[in-house]
Amino acid sequence: MQVADIRLFLRHPIPTADLDNLMNFFEHLQRKQTSSSKFSAISRSKMVIQEGLVCLGFLLTGLALVTEAWLLSQSGLNESSYLVRHLSMHFSRVFLSVKVESNESPTFIEAQWPVSYFPMPTVVFPHADVHAKGDHDDCSLLQQAHWSQVDALSRLWVMDIGFPGSRCSPRLFVFDLLRNNAELLRIDCGRHIGANDTKSLVVQMGPKGPGCEQERHIYFILGKVSEIIAYDILEQTWIVRSLESHKYENMNQSFPIRPVDFAFGIQGELILSDQDGDLYSTVDRLEVEEKKELATNSASNCIKLTHLGSLLGSSRSMIIDNFGTLYYVIPKFGAVVRCAKLTNVTAEGNEIIYLTSKNIQQIFFTSNDALWVLSDRILNSKEMCFPSL
Repeated sequence: MQVADIRLFLRHPIPTADLDNLMNFFEHLQRKQTSSSKFSAISRSKMVIQEGLVCLGFLLTGLALVTEAWLLSQSGLNESSYLVRHLSMHFSRVFLSVKVESNESPTFIEAQWPVSYFPMPTVVFPHADVHAKGDHDDCSLLQQAHWSQVDALSRLWVMDIGFPGSRCSPRLFVFDLLRNNAELLRIDCGRHIGANDTKSLVVQMGPKGPGCEQERHIYFILGKVSEIIAYDILEQTWIVRSLESHKYENMNQSFPIRPVDFAFGIQGELILSDQDGDLYSTVDRLEVEEKKELATNSASNCIKLTHLGSLLGSSRSMIIDNFGTLYYVIPKFGAVVRCAKLTNVTAEGNEIIYLTSKNIQQIFFTSNDALWVLSDRILNSKEMCFPSL
């Protein structure tokens, strides 16, 4: 896996496949805009793509244009047999959730953030004995890592969704990075997340509490139900809330919202999008804890959302920077989009900052607030390039 800066990458001619993708995306944009504003929005999108105005880096699985690399073969993965699903970081440590074609290899790998010309070493996390490696019947082992995140106490949370058709329920594994990766806890998620409900599963760690509090909840959406599920880390309990919004203007009726992606704003507010690309928010900080006086009130089990506008399409990997700017991926077109204003969002308020024919799996920020792109593109070792020192 290798690293490059988008500003250098954009000086090269755009490949034919990317141009085709660009034209398809502009056709999609035209359907999202009014006739009076088509040209200005498209022109602005082209300008952003060509000039790379945003400091956007990208992280690709084996791109030969750049200088650093992760050799996942060191952790037992054969070349061209895996897809990177998710990445999380803790200082210079990088944790990769990987899907392996054969289902016989570990699916959670630790690497280091590339800081030199040498390929970075990779190892199985925490060690090989924790992984099922093809054993579908042993539910005590980590079968298929899907997501990970490190909390404020340096605990690494790993979501295991199991193998397709497995009898094992989805689970959360918790490891202490300050105590030699010691395993702290295993949490069975099967009561609220079925083994067959993980295809569109999105997991996010909630925001830190006011003051010096650490994260309190881990949130889940399943992509096909109008609910958000929360696991209370402190109380070790589960909370389910339905999602509703006055989706249409001049109508008092509330409609269920089925989210496909979500993030948290700088004030802790929930921001989510549905399959149609509509954007919603709780406006205020999300609070899911039940108050005793409202525990029997069904209305307290519903989260009311405010309609913010429309994105350019169904999103993936929504993230918010320290200024409240929203970034998201449109997987269908391989586009990374920036939306600076989250009120009355229209097509003109969305800027395309990166476009590729590769499959974008995730976008994320590093410690210097640079935005990076994770792709699951696979190359053979012959296609990988390591420059001379």
